[in-house]
Amino acid sequence: MIFNKLIKQETGVFQLVVDSLESQKGISLTYLNQHCYNIYKHNPNYKNLIDTTFTVFLDGYGVYSALKFLGYKNIEKFNATDLYNKILQYFSANHTQMFLIGGDFSEDLINKKANEKKIIIVGYNNGYFQSDELDLIIQRILKVSPEVIVIGMGVPEQEMLAAKIATSIQDKTILCVGNFLEFYFGTKKRAPKMLRLVGMEWLHRLITEPGRLWKRYLIGIPAFLFQIVKLKLSAKGNKYQKK
Repeated sequence: MIFNKLIKQETGVFQLVVDSLESQKGISLTYLNQHCYNIYKHNPNYKNLIDTTFTVFLDGYGVYSALKFLGYKNIEKFNATDLYNKILQYFSANHTQMFLIGGDFSEDLINKKANEKKIIIVGYNNGYFQSDELDLIIQRILKVSPEVIVIGMGVPEQEMLAAKIATSIQDKTILCVGNFLEFYFGTKKRAPKMLRLVGMEWLHRLITEPGRLWKRYLIGIPAFLFQIVKLKLSAKGNKYQKK
């Protein structure tokens, strides 16, 4: 059951990343929010990767509330964007070398933001490439030998890509970050803090990107709630309570 596997405290996720770098053993890290859970329920390839390959943490108010409703204990409300900001602050302080994949940023913007935020970016590839370009991207990563690979693409594409890279490049810290890079580099604005605090960041995103996100939220949220209530009422749901 995916909910049993989730890391449920922000400090636990942060420490895993630190330990991964210090031990040089690598980790493939991603998040699970309401949208991810809906994909998990219907995409067997993504489900298999999440169950067997990735370290996964809870992301956002939806999954936090679902875990509380299902009776889980010792959980903390946090989100991936804030957590990844803290992780990149750590990378900045420790001069961690990163290779970024995702978005479509200009070289000038990458260099400008790297200087502003005092981070070390040893390579970048946009997220709009063909499958036959993957070998070339892997060769570029091997050439610069970063400590961390950050992949900011859609779910499940970013996890599929991370798994392919991990089979070719051993013992690397790989972070799947969704649209975090767009927030981090300022090409998209986050919701006001008040909306984030009350779990309504999704509404801001829906208003600013209705064409792309209406199905994710207007259909996806009710579908997620239905699955959680169904799980709660089932014998299986009762089995997983208080984990």
